[in-house]
Amino acid sequence: MSTVPTPPRSTGSLRAEHEKLLASLHAIAERVETLGEQTTPQQMGLAREVLEFVRKQVAPHARAEEYTLYPAADWAAGEGSRITDVPRFEHQLLVRRCEALDKAIQAGSTPGRLMHLCYSILGLASAHLVTTEEVLFPFLDKAFDPARFEKEVLTPLRVERGTKR
Repeated sequence: MSTVPTPPRSTGSLRAEHEKLLASLHAIAERVETLGEQTTPQQMGLAREVLEFVRKQVAPHARAEEYTLYPAADWAAGEGSRITDVPRFEHQLLVRRCEALDKAIQAGSTPGRLMHLCYSILGLASAHLVTTEEVLFPFLDKAFDPARFEKEVLTPLRVERGTKR
């Protein structure tokens, strides 16, 4: 008995990118588990690593999402859709958490405080990626064929990601 092959999903490359980001997030989170056992300079270094990861990997991804992916998802979900309101707000929450971690590092906060802030950042970023995949991507896969998605969403997304801000 043969099965009908599933057509390629328009969001396939973004799903692969999310998978890599999630793997990196989880790897950093595993190291954060040992933060309390490290020396103070190592603790601060690990907290800074979380900030650097967000600034260099997550923030450009988020900017590109807001520029091209979210307008496409709103369109795909239908006129008047506010489907991207929550993920857009999650980006703001991530910025706030990073600001709080940066201040905690500057103040030489306790390991518990650093761990709390690191986990909140990593958990929020992880949940955001999973939600994007499970809530937004299905609308995009349904509304766009791969060629159109490449032209109208992915190409502008890559351009925006490469823009220095």
